[in-house]
Amino acid sequence: MRTAISTGPARRVSVRSLARVFVRSLFLQAAWNPRGMQNLGFADAIAPALAELYPDPARRAEAVARHLEFFNCHPYLAAAILGGAVRLEERVANGEASPQEVSSFKSALGPPFAALGDGFFWLALRPVAALAAAATQPILGMGCVAVFLVLYNAVHLPVRLWLFTTGYLRAEGVVEAVARAHMSSGTPFLKACGAALAGAVAARGVLDARLAAGTFDALLVAATIVLAWATLPRLGATRAVYIAFGLGFLFGARLA
Repeated sequence: MRTAISTGPARRVSVRSLARVFVRSLFLQAAWNPRGMQNLGFADAIAPALAELYPDPARRAEAVARHLEFFNCHPYLAAAILGGAVRLEERVANGEASPQEVSSFKSALGPPFAALGDGFFWLALRPVAALAAAATQPILGMGCVAVFLVLYNAVHLPVRLWLFTTGYLRAEGVVEAVARAHMSSGTPFLKACGAALAGAVAARGVLDARLAAGTFDALLVAATIVLAWATLPRLGATRAVYIAFGLGFLFGARLA
């Protein structure tokens, strides 16, 4: 059901409030909870926009309540949904759309955008940035941490800003914009880069073992890398990380 069409001037969210909404979106998961997932973070992020659109406390409370509904998405891709939700709230405030359209927009885009973000950022970009940092460690030392931070943040921060801006400008049209951004097609390319970097890092580990302790240790390191590649993925991410850390410390102590 649509609200009554407003007879006053059209309500729009100011640039200052949009900036505040975007900054708050960076903390979307700060209040993550098992019941509503990111609902508290979403409601907090959009609060500056709702305060401008709904001067009446009762209508503002209704708007906040619909953003306390269950919400779960990749935290970066959620910026597109947040921007689109602000645009739709403007339409609701002006009587051009029903509140249900806002909820439907969020629930429809959450799962597919979550899958897209997981694949691109968690499974491709982050490993590539970490492996690039590892590959530069012999040259930069602890400066390799800066390599990771620069590479990762140089991608995800501009992408989040673009997603939020596009979501606000195009609302439902953000789906088409994201589809044309080639994020899904770029994921295999990033994974291929990650595989190449992983091979380079592994080769460097074998070479370091050869130079530091001899041929036997180099073969031992190579065999361990192959064994870990074959078995660790089957143990789950958490066990694989802990075992990999343990092996790293073990060989590091032996070769030191």
